[in-house]
Amino acid sequence: MLKSTYAAALSSMLVGTTGLFGGSPSPAPAPAPAVPVTVNADHVITRLNDGAVGVNTAIWNPGLLDRPADRLIRDAGIQTLAFDGGGVSDLYHWRTGQLSPDPQAAVHDAQGLDYEDLKPQFSFDQFAATARATDSKMLVHVNYGTGTPQEAADWVRYANKVRHYGVQEWAIGEETYFNGALGAGLNTEPDGHADKSAQAYATNSLAFIKAMKAADPGIRVGLELAAPIPGTPMLDWDKTVLQVAGSAADFVDVHYYTGAQTDAALLASPQNAIPKGMSNLSSLVASYNPKLKVDIGETNSFYQQAPQQISPTNALYLPEAVLAMLENGASEVDWWALYNKWGGNAEGGYGDLGLLASGNVSGDGKSQGPKADTKFDPYYGMQLLGALARPGAKLVTATAGGAVVAHAALLPGSELDVLLANNDPDHAASVDLHVAGFHAGSEATILTYSAATHGITVTHGTVPKTLPAYSLTLVLLRH
Repeated sequence: MLKSTYAAALSSMLVGTTGLFGGSPSPAPAPAPAVPVTVNADHVITRLNDGAVGVNTAIWNPGLLDRPADRLIRDAGIQTLAFDGGGVSDLYHWRTGQLSPDPQAAVHDAQGLDYEDLKPQFSFDQFAATARATDSKMLVHVNYGTGTPQEAADWVRYANKVRHYGVQEWAIGEETYFNGALGAGLNTEPDGHADKSAQAYATNSLAFIKAMKAADPGIRVGLELAAPIPGTPMLDWDKTVLQVAGSAADFVDVHYYTGAQTDAALLASPQNAIPKGMSNLSSLVASYNPKLKVDIGETNSFYQQAPQQISPTNALYLPEAVLAMLENGASEVDWWALYNKWGGNAEGGYGDLGLLASGNVSGDGKSQGPKADTKFDPYYGMQLLGALARPGAKLVTATAGGAVVAHAALLPGSELDVLLANNDPDHAASVDLHVAGFHAGSEATILTYSAATHGITVTHGTVPKTLPAYSLTLVLLRH
């Protein structure tokens, strides 16, 4: 069901908008022939579950406690909040809110990873209060690296039997495969176990699953899998974990970052790299347990701060990538992050990979980044994604060509939404939309984001024939 708060927020955006059917001036002719866009509403790819679109809430960033955060989460249509601190998750003790010393501090400090400096800035109860206030589901990473099955079970019991938070999804650890088991160059995650192998993680996970489900049989417990890149030790990790523990788990948690070197390569990946990668991942998981769901627990264009993360490019990439993942086997996709770290400067993206600015002074102590809670451009991409990928939506086939990308969804209440992206940074695109299997009325509601406006404009009128350069256009059609 569509969140009532989000529906109200979306409705408020439409109040006072202009442009009635036939009343807008004709757009300037596009220099190139129209790109045919075809939507087949009769061909359903997948039906979205509740909570299919989420964000990570880094526990070392206090932004979640800011007064605007609840409204900003609701307005973006975000459905799931992940209690995640990266490597800090495997040092975090929920009862005290404190961190264990990093058992591999010497190795991590040499890489500039001072996890113990990333102190938790909000409690689990404060996190849950935000989730409740925004009608969001919760995904929680329990402490595998320095925790125990009993501690995890106590957390489940407290959350669901004492506080009645109804947390359904629990992941065992966080990127545990980067604990050094895959090689010296892949040691970024805290793990205090003497045996750090995939076999040990899987065997220990069975004990976690047993204890946690004894506390609440209705929860779903997930395993940490690496992106299964052929010819790398990551694939070996996945096969071992799935073979040992795959039959006892309910989902796998995989983190996907493209690492694309250029904006053009990044925006091409939802049409080529992501479908291929998701196909390989889904096939691997299904070969061990067809009932295991695949959650993409973290994703972004890259996992390190750079200007791209807060740019119009990432605004376009966000919905294109998330929808490509959902169309190709993911049951849930959680963006990294709502807020992220701070520091840096404008050239370095202010240290943020987040949708919202952290508002901290830069590392040189002289320049100030955007004030806290400022919306970076990708926030608007999330907002359009949230309007399309609502709980219960049915993603249907949509095809386009050239720089134009299309996705579509049938929504409860006789509505068809079509998202059109123009990935050309320099030129508008002429489009010709054809819809099969849905009889649309004569008037559409159009939500448009572009790199030129750095925001969303809302109009009513006919289906647009021209897409601005570097833009997202969401067309809402009703019978």
